[in-house]
Amino acid sequence: MQRWPEMSEDKLLNLLRQEIVKQSDRFNKFREFDADAYGKRDLSILAYGNFYFSRTWTAMTFAMAEAHLFRGWNPPKKGPVRILDLGAGTGASGLSCLHYLRSQGLENHLQLEAVDYSSKSLAFLKKLHSSRNDLWTDSRVTTIRQDLKFSPSEDNQKKYDLILLGYSLNELLEEESENSNYRQLLYSLPDLLKSNGMAIITEPAQSDLCHLLQQKCTELVEKNYNLNLHAPYFNGMPCPLAANNSKYFSHEVRKFKPAETVEKINRPLNLEIREVKFGLSILGTTKPRELGRENQVCRIISPLKKRKGTVSFIGMASNGNEYTFEFQRRDIQKEELNDLMNLARGDIIEFSGINENETEDRVRLQKMDQLNPLFMPRLGTE
Repeated sequence: MQRWPEMSEDKLLNLLRQEIVKQSDRFNKFREFDADAYGKRDLSILAYGNFYFSRTWTAMTFAMAEAHLFRGWNPPKKGPVRILDLGAGTGASGLSCLHYLRSQGLENHLQLEAVDYSSKSLAFLKKLHSSRNDLWTDSRVTTIRQDLKFSPSEDNQKKYDLILLGYSLNELLEEESENSNYRQLLYSLPDLLKSNGMAIITEPAQSDLCHLLQQKCTELVEKNYNLNLHAPYFNGMPCPLAANNSKYFSHEVRKFKPAETVEKINRPLNLEIREVKFGLSILGTTKPRELGRENQVCRIISPLKKRKGTVSFIGMASNGNEYTFEFQRRDIQKEELNDLMNLARGDIIEFSGINENETEDRVRLQKMDQLNPLFMPRLGTE
């Protein structure tokens, strides 16, 4: 309101809603990402903040939690944590990472290097960082204005503990059919990672984008013996869904509670604002965690289906096969049913007491205590 004192609140809200619809069309219909599309005008940055910032922040929070708590990323024992955010925009992914690390009690000094082609977005990022130092104490942000079409220079000798690409890699696809810019940036990552480093990539939950991400990450690790796939699946396994063009594709669906202002602005647009959906890949220089080769561990890759007599979901197991895991509703209590329906696409579950016969694609479960969550992140609703 201070930026546009001559406007009424209703008029400003309507302008924001119009801008949100335009940006949604750019992202989801036309996929136009020129410098004028967003990140150049105050109104577009504000609209992005109210609709996309919280989603990008939330997706990176979930991805960071997986890298840290489940995939084995550890900060250096001494010295700063160096973080590179490629396609940083107004800072949703990078600042989310800083906040996550502080929330986990990490005491190292944090250094975030943010790269984006929009100088206005980068200036906004620095303003956000300095205005909320309480969320990321003892941290420093530097910014570099650069188009991601031009990969980091080979003369750059810096190496990073974490490299973030939050919904940015796909923006290199709009011009060249052979994805050369996309591939060039992805292939620059191994030389920028420290010996314990990880690259964390989130992408929009669209089948073509998620399949492409997994295919290119598989190609990358096949050509770099010192790089490994850590996520979304297990034991360094490439994504079977991308290889087989499955009707399902590798992405997560997570619930979160948006801020009241986001609710107020977006409610008339009838847009989904209580879920964040994203594709995920984590690449690392360390060996991936070993999680067996049978069907006792899986990642949920489908919605839960609640029928009259059963509850079921499809999981990708650590042996690379898909299984339908099924409960008879008569065997579980009402409270257990509520817990079961709280499972989300992306959760990683370990099972006990099941038949290891790999020729069967349906696993029938009798008791809830056969499920042991290995990674089941949830955000608070307060």
